Amino acid sequence: MYKSVYVWPNPAFPFRVFYESEKVRIFIIENLQHNYEWIEHYHKYFKPTDYFFVILGSHWSKYLLDNALDMFEHLGLNFDNFYILYNDERDKQLFSNAGFYGDIINQNCWLDYNKDMCVLPNTEKKYKAIYVGRMIPVKRHFLASKVDRLALVAGILYGNNKEVQAPNHIYRNEAPLTPHEVAQKVNQSSCGLILSEKEGACFASSEYLLCGVPVVSTKSEGGRDFWYDEYNSIVCSDNEDEIASAVEYFCENPRDPEVIRGNHISKANYLRSIFVTKIAEIFNRHGVFEDNPLDYFTANYFHKMRLSHKPNFEEIFK
Repeated sequence: MYKSVYVWPNPAFPFRVFYESEKVRIFIIENLQHNYEWIEHYHKYFKPTDYFFVILGSHWSKYLLDNALDMFEHLGLNFDNFYILYNDERDKQLFSNAGFYGDIINQNCWLDYNKDMCVLPNTEKKYKAIYVGRMIPVKRHFLASKVDRLALVAGILYGNNKEVQAPNHIYRNEAPLTPHEVAQKVNQSSCGLILSEKEGACFASSEYLLCGVPVVSTKSEGGRDFWYDEYNSIVCSDNEDEIASAVEYFCENPRDPEVIRGNHISKANYLRSIFVTKIAEIFNRHGVFEDNPLDYFTANYFHKMRLSHKPNFEEIFK
């Protein structure tokens, strides 16, 4: 008897009908067995021309992948109808070795770089470093214990763990911040911290870069380092002194924010072009010539590309 290690706990979860015609349908979902409850009920109504584009919204282990494979075997799902958006080369090897298809289209390429996360010119640097992230053990805030003039930005209620002790800091938000206010705090910082060991692509990491702020990160799995290079980041071991030293380096050697931001945008646009190419491939395969793939994507793109709601599967699949 199959049992998913995790399913979406709420009625609203990521599911999007991205394209729909009599010839073909494209859905965007997040992760695999997280969707087991509705897939188990409706998979018998899936058509050969239904394609599921799968965003990987978390770090994937061999254990999680094996659980997903068990679901595919249990339900008799066709690998050809699932297109995995890998966050990095590690994801690609892990999934392709198991028989899945996909391309490296890191989740952070869907961040809307025309929204709030941008360079704010002539902003005074008030903080040596900022850490944007929930106060939970996986974020490993303790590794920032030797960083001077630290700013902390976190959600006030959702997801925080009261047992996680905040490192010494000179700023911590006492109320929720708007995205623009977060961008202001990031721009006021000489660098951004990301200290988790295993996580997904991590939006905050790329949001630092879109604000033109370099990143100090620990070694990690999950795909955030896909965006890093020698100019925009320093990757450290799990050592408080090394992290503090990297922060000081960026304080003393500031980067050009427009270069950091521009490089991230160029890389994001390249990944988006791979997505459009896949749409074109599916359209051509099924004779969809009335819609231009690039025009359709441009008209239907939005921030993060994920839509969290309560889908009406009876209407969609029956």
